[in-house]
Amino acid sequence: MVLCSDIPTRPLPTVSPRPSLPASPPMRIQSPRLLLTVLPALLLAAVAASVIWGDNGLLVRHQLDAQLRDAQADLAHLERANERSLRDLRMMESDPVVLERLVADELNWGREDAILVRFSEPGAQ
Repeated sequence: MVLCSDIPTRPLPTVSPRPSLPASPPMRIQSPRLLLTVLPALLLAAVAASVIWGDNGLLVRHQLDAQLRDAQADLAHLERANERSLRDLRMMESDPVVLERLVADELNWGREDAILVRFSEPGAQ
């Protein structure tokens, strides 16, 4: 008869419990493909925003172009007025009749034997 004490015994293998999954896994990039897709898209969006709304963007340039056109129109108007004034000045220097007429119109003067006729606008006294 075989006694239990005579049988060589080995320790039984221990079974560890199954590891539990964490409740919320830490955020990590699943693959480099995602990084290679998102990063250029973000970079492109940042460049596009800078081109449109940046300090030297399209909106600022459009405003500056409008200001430049207004300034050029004002300059052209002033140059035309300057040319008219220079033409009048040359005519006054060369023709005494023109000078006399301008003085008469501006100051309401005339020669001693001249008759001045003034026309006023209706309602003005």
